[in-house]
Amino acid sequence: MMKRLNRIAPLLAVLVLAVATVCMAAEGGEGGSSRIWDMVWRIVNFIILFAILWKLLADKIKKYFSDRRIEIAEMIDTADKARTEAEKQFADYRSRLQNIDRDIQEIRDAIMGELEGEKQRIIKEGKAVAERIIEQAKWSAEQEIIKAKNSLRNQVVDMAGDMASGLVTNSMTPEDQKRLIEEYLDKVGKEQ
Repeated sequence: MMKRLNRIAPLLAVLVLAVATVCMAAEGGEGGSSRIWDMVWRIVNFIILFAILWKLLADKIKKYFSDRRIEIAEMIDTADKARTEAEKQFADYRSRLQNIDRDIQEIRDAIMGELEGEKQRIIKEGKAVAERIIEQAKWSAEQEIIKAKNSLRNQVVDMAGDMASGLVTNSMTPEDQKRLIEEYLDKVGKEQ
């Protein structure tokens, strides 16, 4: 910093002298010299003030701009990382969107496969239930036939017994009845 100030100071001195000379020439002599010296002192004061401010604030200004440069660089890096991540997500979403029709078709095919399997299972269960119902109906019909046969047999036996008893009663004489009663009583008496 001092090197720069050392380089600039002679240039500023030459500039001040050049301005003073121009001002003196413009004023034309002695009446304007007080104004010129006033201007020169103002310029010198400005240069001194500038040099003092530079000396006091140069490091802080440099540090501020250096820190600001680092901060901006970090912000740019963060923005680049965020942009890269966003581009990755965009590419991922784009590939997902491109594959969405295929994914939908796969899901549709899987669902249709499950539905077909469920349909076959229901049909199989329905057939099994129908077979059980048919078997139960056959068994019930067989039981009803057996019951009807037994009922008919009992009716036939009863009717045969009634007919036989009617025949016996009609063809039996009072002597036959007496003889049968005696035989029965003998038989019962022997068993006791």
